[in-house]
Amino acid sequence: MSENHSTGPMRWDEHARGGAGGWVRESDAGTGEPEGPSPEPGPGRPALPRKHLLLMVGGGLVVAAVILAVAHVVRPSDSEAGHAAGPSSSGSPSRALPGTTASESGPSDPPTASGEEQATAVDALLERSESDRQQVIDAVNAVEACVSDDSVDTAGQALDDAAVRRESLITDLAALDVGALPSGSLATDSLRTGWQHSADADRAFAEWADDVRGCSPGAVPHTSSYEKGVRSSELATSSKEEFLTLWKPIAADHWLPDRDTAEL
Repeated sequence: MSENHSTGPMRWDEHARGGAGGWVRESDAGTGEPEGPSPEPGPGRPALPRKHLLLMVGGGLVVAAVILAVAHVVRPSDSEAGHAAGPSSSGSPSRALPGTTASESGPSDPPTASGEEQATAVDALLERSESDRQQVIDAVNAVEACVSDDSVDTAGQALDDAAVRRESLITDLAALDVGALPSGSLATDSLRTGWQHSADADRAFAEWADDVRGCSPGAVPHTSSYEKGVRSSELATSSKEEFLTLWKPIAADHWLPDRDTAEL
């Protein structure tokens, strides 16, 4: 079986292979057919020239490269994305001060005093109260003696001053924290009541001094103001005894002085 091979010189024909170009023999120049088989067009549509296909594929690659480059430029870095997500709900960045933690950047409650510190603070007020005791006793005795009008007037003023100091103790006692002391609130409530009765007694005895102005030594009448002072003193003693019942074990636990009602 013999094969029919065309012979002759080769040349490039730009119209060969459906317009894509190809090498053809001079003897085939009149036919315009390329060497080798040409692709068959698909059913219902004409075949695209290969040159056009190459241009389409190359153009698609260029477009894809451009899109990737733009996306890389526009996309924020990880650190920029973190800053963008950082603002709080109010619209301003939520950022702690350098060197502080979240708990340190905000206000915090003051530390609570220990039981020893609380007991010591109450004892300091008891010490102040004791310093007034002798002044009150001396003033009442001065009115009872009625040495002169001046001595009675001075005694009356001393009693008024003592009442003011008692009320100052009450104010300072109310400001103390005794939550760490066993029965601390009950104890200070009794002490507060006792000091209030003592202040009432001081004012009543000061009124008594006004009542007896012009008195004679050894003949000082006990007016209603005097009787009121005595009753208030008795109430004060009862409340202070209740306080000391609760206070003594607290004082013992913290090595504080043992006191009695006369000192309060």
